[in-house]
Amino acid sequence: MNYLSILVFATGAVTLGMELSASRLLEPTFGNNQIIWAALIGLILLYLALGAWLGGKLADRFPRRRELDITITLGAVGVALAPALARPVLQMAAAGMAGFAVDLLVGALLAVLLLFSIPGILLGTATPWAIRLSVARVEEAGRTAGRLAAIGTAGSLAGTFLPVLWLIPAYGTRWTFFLLALGLLAVVSVGSLRCAHRWAPLLGFVGVLALALISRPGGPLITGGDGTGEV
Repeated sequence: MNYLSILVFATGAVTLGMELSASRLLEPTFGNNQIIWAALIGLILLYLALGAWLGGKLADRFPRRRELDITITLGAVGVALAPALARPVLQMAAAGMAGFAVDLLVGALLAVLLLFSIPGILLGTATPWAIRLSVARVEEAGRTAGRLAAIGTAGSLAGTFLPVLWLIPAYGTRWTFFLLALGLLAVVSVGSLRCAHRWAPLLGFVGVLALALISRPGGPLITGGDGTGEV
């Protein structure tokens, strides 16, 4: 499996991992119901659609690894920043719920979900961009696109189970975001070691690692009878 295939797999895993972790981030404030899940899934799909469209345009304009790696690096950093930026908004939402301020509550929910727009869109550029870089001949376009789409879906499948079965129960929600971001940045860093732009993913990796180290670990997930737990 070459670098682009590994990158597509990793971005698929991180995208779905981010979605599952986002639901856990919202649960203590908004609960775990169908409306929250519908809004979250719908917006993530919207971000991926916008990312695929943007990735196709960028791939034709910049058919090079450099721009792809930097874009995915920014997306990974966005994944790590999301829970930190969400905290004040969640506090506003909690105040809105206590005072039955519907407008504040709805606005806070939308603001939190919009926090995932930038990483969602940026990570969504990976597959079309990788297809553009992988196609050497027109005769191979269909086979290449199908292979990378399958790899991305396999990554999404891994990202569906990884946070639920391991990362969130073992490390808490915030650290799950950090670990997802660090994993993706590690892939980009290793893949670009011989490239002139290797500074970008390495800088992103160091920055996210520093943010993770100064953050208090969430610890193992302790679930109570009402379904809530440590995040």
